[in-house]
Amino acid sequence: MKKIFSFFIIFLLGTCRGVQAQASLDSVQLRNVKGKMVSYAAVTRQSPLVMVCFWSVNSDVSIRELNAINMQYAKLKSPIPFALLAICVDAGNLLNLMRHTAMDNLWSFEVYADINGDLQKALHFTNLPQSLILNKGDVVYRQSGFEPGSEDYLFSRIQSLAAGKK
Repeated sequence: MKKIFSFFIIFLLGTCRGVQAQASLDSVQLRNVKGKMVSYAAVTRQSPLVMVCFWSVNSDVSIRELNAINMQYAKLKSPIPFALLAICVDAGNLLNLMRHTAMDNLWSFEVYADINGDLQKALHFTNLPQSLILNKGDVVYRQSGFEPGSEDYLFSRIQSLAAGKK
């Protein structure tokens, strides 16, 4: 009986932590390339399926990943309804380069900045690039780093989720 009670308490604590983590994500503010502040919750609720890519202007690997993703995004966004967000984790002077980097690379997706690093802290990562796939607001896949061709796997996961597969 004590084991069941202990398990139940641990389960409740874990559930409460999950709710608190979601609440903390909902309060995170992002800045778009025009300088307007928007909530993370608002931009990730645009679509049931969302790919979120975290990057930095001084990370060549991050920019290579976003360029590879951009090449396929135009083809896939019509048949598969999903949103793609690139979130820059830079601060200070590097943040000023975010808009220029996005424009120079002709990215066809939304670009935001996590100006206080709140989102990066809440999602517990340090390595870039970092890509997440969200299904109805829940993180269902996480990829750290980039190798040419790994964007194909991200898109195959999106296709599977759109088709109702896990």
